[in-house]
Amino acid sequence: MEIIIAIASKIGESLVTPLGREFGYSVNYHSNLESLKGEIKKLFDKKDGVQRWVDAAQRNGENIKPDVQSWLKNVNDMIQKVSHFEDEINKKRRCVYRWNLSWKAYKIKQDVLQLQDKGKFENVHPAPPPEIWSTFEKGFKDFKSRMANMNEVMEGLKREEVRMIGICGMGGVGKTTMVKEIITRLAKLNLFDNIVMATVSQSPSIRTIQSEIADKIDLKFDEESEAGRARTLHGRLMHIKRILIVLDDVWAEPNFEAIGLPCGDAHKGCKVLLTSRDKEVCNRMGIQLIIAVPTLTTEESRELFREMVGASFNDPDLRSTAEEVVKECGRLPIAIVTVGKALEKRRKHEWDDALNQLRNSTPVNIPGLDNKVYSSIKLSYDGLESDEAKSCFLLCCLFPEDYDIPIEYLVRYEWGRGYFSSIVTLEDARNRVHSLVDQLKRRFLLLDGGSSETTKMHDIVRDVAISIASRDPHRFLVRSHAENKEWPNLATYDTISLVGDLKIPVGCPKLELLQMMDGRFSKGSMDIIWKAMKELKVLALVGMEMEDLGSSRSPGVLKNLRTLILNGSKFDGMSTDVIGSLEKLEILSFRGCYYMRELPREIGRLKQLRLLDTTNCRNLEVIPHGIFSGLCRLEELYMMGSFDQWDLGTGSEDKGMASISEVMSLSDHLKVLSIEIPHNVIHLLPKDIVLKSPTIKFHIYFGTRARKLMTTTYAFENCLVIDDSDAKELMESQAVRLMLKKSETLALHHVNNFSALSDLDEEGFQDLKVLYLDICPNIKYLVNGTSALFSRRQSVSQLPNSFLTNLRFLQLSYCGALKYAFSLSAVSNLVQLGGLDIGGCDQMEEIVSKHGREHEEANTISFHKLTILNLRDLQSLAGFFQANKLYSNQEETTAKVEHQSAGIFEKAIFPSKCISWFPSLEEVDLSKMEFEGVLFDLKIHIIMDGQTAPTCPQLRKLKITWCTLTHLWKNIPSGFQGFQNLRYLDLKFCSGLDYVFSHLIARKLLNLEEVKIGGCWDMETIVRIPEENEEEATKDMILFPKLNTFELEYLPRLTSLCPAGSTFQWSSTKNMHVYRCEKLKTLGAVIPQRKKLENKSEKDSTSHDFSTSPTRSSNWCPDGCRCIPYSRPNAQRPIEILPRPINQEVTPTNLEDSNDDDNLENLSVIFCNSMEVIFQLKGPKLEESSHSVETFKKLKSLGLLTLPSLTHVWETGSSQPMFAGSSFGNLKSLSVDHCNQLKYLFSSSIVKLLVSVEDIKVKNCEQMEEIVAAEEETAEIITFPKVKSIKLESLPKLKYFCGEAYTLKLPSVELLEVINVQDLRPFDSKLDDTHNPRLQVKPAFRQEWTRYALD
Repeated sequence: MEIIIAIASKIGESLVTPLGREFGYSVNYHSNLESLKGEIKKLFDKKDGVQRWVDAAQRNGENIKPDVQSWLKNVNDMIQKVSHFEDEINKKRRCVYRWNLSWKAYKIKQDVLQLQDKGKFENVHPAPPPEIWSTFEKGFKDFKSRMANMNEVMEGLKREEVRMIGICGMGGVGKTTMVKEIITRLAKLNLFDNIVMATVSQSPSIRTIQSEIADKIDLKFDEESEAGRARTLHGRLMHIKRILIVLDDVWAEPNFEAIGLPCGDAHKGCKVLLTSRDKEVCNRMGIQLIIAVPTLTTEESRELFREMVGASFNDPDLRSTAEEVVKECGRLPIAIVTVGKALEKRRKHEWDDALNQLRNSTPVNIPGLDNKVYSSIKLSYDGLESDEAKSCFLLCCLFPEDYDIPIEYLVRYEWGRGYFSSIVTLEDARNRVHSLVDQLKRRFLLLDGGSSETTKMHDIVRDVAISIASRDPHRFLVRSHAENKEWPNLATYDTISLVGDLKIPVGCPKLELLQMMDGRFSKGSMDIIWKAMKELKVLALVGMEMEDLGSSRSPGVLKNLRTLILNGSKFDGMSTDVIGSLEKLEILSFRGCYYMRELPREIGRLKQLRLLDTTNCRNLEVIPHGIFSGLCRLEELYMMGSFDQWDLGTGSEDKGMASISEVMSLSDHLKVLSIEIPHNVIHLLPKDIVLKSPTIKFHIYFGTRARKLMTTTYAFENCLVIDDSDAKELMESQAVRLMLKKSETLALHHVNNFSALSDLDEEGFQDLKVLYLDICPNIKYLVNGTSALFSRRQSVSQLPNSFLTNLRFLQLSYCGALKYAFSLSAVSNLVQLGGLDIGGCDQMEEIVSKHGREHEEANTISFHKLTILNLRDLQSLAGFFQANKLYSNQEETTAKVEHQSAGIFEKAIFPSKCISWFPSLEEVDLSKMEFEGVLFDLKIHIIMDGQTAPTCPQLRKLKITWCTLTHLWKNIPSGFQGFQNLRYLDLKFCSGLDYVFSHLIARKLLNLEEVKIGGCWDMETIVRIPEENEEEATKDMILFPKLNTFELEYLPRLTSLCPAGSTFQWSSTKNMHVYRCEKLKTLGAVIPQRKKLENKSEKDSTSHDFSTSPTRSSNWCPDGCRCIPYSRPNAQRPIEILPRPINQEVTPTNLEDSNDDDNLENLSVIFCNSMEVIFQLKGPKLEESSHSVETFKKLKSLGLLTLPSLTHVWETGSSQPMFAGSSFGNLKSLSVDHCNQLKYLFSSSIVKLLVSVEDIKVKNCEQMEEIVAAEEETAEIITFPKVKSIKLESLPKLKYFCGEAYTLKLPSVELLEVINVQDLRPFDSKLDDTHNPRLQVKPAFRQEWTRYALD
């Protein structure tokens, strides 16, 4: 007996441990599955990030590390493994399997975690350059004459055989404007992976063209030679699968090989679009499609002119004159715009005079320029009010075509020429020139540049400006190296501009301004200038290669020179003794002279010097002591990005460097100071250093260059950047305290030992406009009642009323001790705040806090001017403002706070208490917010003056990424108004959301134009009707009538877009993209036929039935074992870890009425594994109704990729479908790939609708037997009247293009390409009227087939 007991005991011991483990796995079944699901999502995210890096590296021609490639392969294998495991789970739903499945989930999760850990690669792909279209200024007018041309170009770019397109027309007709609009529209169509643009011009520079293209694709050249750069550029372009190269303003055939552009058929994915004034250039290049842009029509000209001159056009006294002026402008946009702006708000006699000038102007001969254009621009020039404006305008023509002209150059040129006789300081001169440039822009004589500090001149306007400037009394000469012309007589010229390698002009006794760019000087070249140009006042040598600057011993050295600019030129900075002889020099600029290592000591002798600029002289290491102390008239000193090796003491004249004390000694007359000082020497600076002038402008940086807040502007506001410093040490310096007080932009990075911003300026930063606080670990408040850094203490109530009253923008980043941003009392001061960016503050609980001042009312608070709000990675955030700390999703032992009997407050980022604080908010961007609450709680409804006050009435853009939220909008009251201006919604990688809009919100969004939703794994529908509102809401709602772009990606649980009975006007969308939405059943709601409307309730009652058997409780496991309760909605839902498809169809269109907002142009459906039907066209039989339907009238492009369950593209329910002839009548391009259940593409009845199809591509469809399927009672002739290209590839079962009973007509076909289609019958008996001389057939199929087709 004892033996038996002992054996039983051992058996018990051996069973307890595994049984306990099994029980543990069973209990943790759901949590293990959810945990695995969460880790899989993280792995997906990491894989996407690594893949983007790989793609970027491959585009740069870089090799991918083997460990990266191996990791990506392992991740794909893991995805397959999890997919099989998911299938196993759903086959074994009974509880007896759960311990085993739970154990497997746990083991797989461990493997996933290992993969995540191994995916930590050091390489991080740099941010790509901005999209080219994002920099364009809106200027295109959609006139009918322009739209036709533009659409022709767009369609040509879609055609595979068209490789080059030319846009031709006279100067000023609007070619460049049209090209920019085309690029902007192409960006939304995904036709190209990259679009690059370069200006060629009449005098092309290969290096400049190479650089413009390289900048757009983030390519850096290591080679100096043009040939080496061309090889690098060519290699990179060949790695971009689809690229469009835009060449603007082409005068002669570009040398593609010299530039590095792919030639001929070397790159089939490369297309070229160019503009030219000369059609013959396009003809010589063999361009397939040439578009001639005409002038505007008379009515279009009148409309554009009316827009320019405003109300004057309708003045009865001016009407006849206005018509004549429009006529004289020759229907050219540039002439109409410039003349119109010149006449805006002018009196009648000025109009009459303008008309007279237009009629009598005698333009010179400018190639490609219409006389009327010259006359109109000359009129605008003559109409300028001041000689200063005219001089500023003419100076702009000295720069190359399409050049971003720095306005600061104009300032320094005009100052040097002495044009500002009544202006005393450089700052006043700068303000004057900026004012003149703005005036010229308003006249459309100048354009916006790439930044606020640059401007541009249209090439046509530049041509006219050069013509005007070349004649008396100006006498300008503008030349480039591409113009091989003899020098004219230079004796009378006073201004010369030379670009490229050109000889130095001699014999210029009257020359006052010489600008040379991008050339090369040999030794002694500068001496020629010093000797030959004694009257020279301005010398600008920009980007020049020079061996020296000449010698002061040269006779006749330039005694009158006032401005010397050497920006970007290459010289060593040593042979510069000539500078000390320039007695009248007032402006000296070395900006960007990277090779200069020492600042010439001779500068200290320039007693008249007012401006010294060494910005971005990165290698400047030596500034001898004493240089600055001699500059007694210096007004502006710019040294950012250059020297920072300041002597901390007074230094010595022989060995020491220049000191900060020396610079500060100039501050009684210095008006602008821009320098940087290493952060680790702040505590060593003399304590008595002061800024003597209280009005000095400064940009001073204490820190390392790697983190610098850079500025390239010369008209900057006071800016102070402090990096890696101690606040107590800063406050010991009198100069730093003054700069803190006067700063308009302040950036503090990793500054320790201050707990509140008010510690740094007790007067409240009254001038501060922009504030950055980054990694300041000790700051607890922006404003605090006591200060550790000031001897005097004050309470919050004693803080000045002007504290932060000028603040426009605030960024708080990674300030770990901050629990809130503002107190209620501080918010009242933020009357100018327009932008707020807060991120990475782990302890931040709310943005606005009562902070122990509960007696203060929040009802009067408002951020009146806040337009942009960014919140990111705030792990502790409980809401923007916590009216109270009780939430419906928090357990509380105390009583719950009620509001108007509406229940407790929701946990919300924007709680109902503060939802009315944002009357001007335009953009909201949330990222990395695991909030698990509501975004907008709308419970409190504000009533003002008896009217409902709309909520967030100006909000236009809502972007949410990597967030956890339960609802976007909740507690929407009856009669709610708000969000009516929302245009853009971007929702990516968000969890917890099973729908986007409540129907009460959705029906308010009448202006919504763009919706992008992706990676939201819990999303089930887009619009939902709560049960309590269902009866009210299903009355045929019309949703999103202005939707333009609609993208759905990676939404594995999405089953519908809107409830039955609602019309989601997705056909009003121009561009629709659906990718990996594997449960989606329909894109558009089914509208029941009128006679069946009364049965709707019966249909609805069954369509949403989730009930289980009536004999079984719906709250228990469907296996009947009563183990773990199930919720009703999930009772029949398969468990998913990876997406699992069950959807049936995309776009049922059995609509009874025509859709007036039928705007869909592009539709793509990709990787939707269970999609069976795209267009379901089932109309009532003819005897029941004669009502016809027109749908998808504007659809141009249809792309279907990897739809393995697709059986029909068009499914028709009768032999007489109820569709008018314009349905699908604009479809031009159709591509079908990897649709393995598809047996045919069209029925013969559908073919009748496709009157505009030009390109058909069918690939990799295993079951495809014929392209056109036979139907009863159809005609025997099948015609595709406009088809130009047909490509059939890898269709193993394809035997016929159409049935033997049909005759096939392809009157416009140009290309028939058949690849790997072995059983296709010859076309000879079917083809009719195909004797087109352009017909091409590639011999990849059969020679006899090719022969028959060509016969």
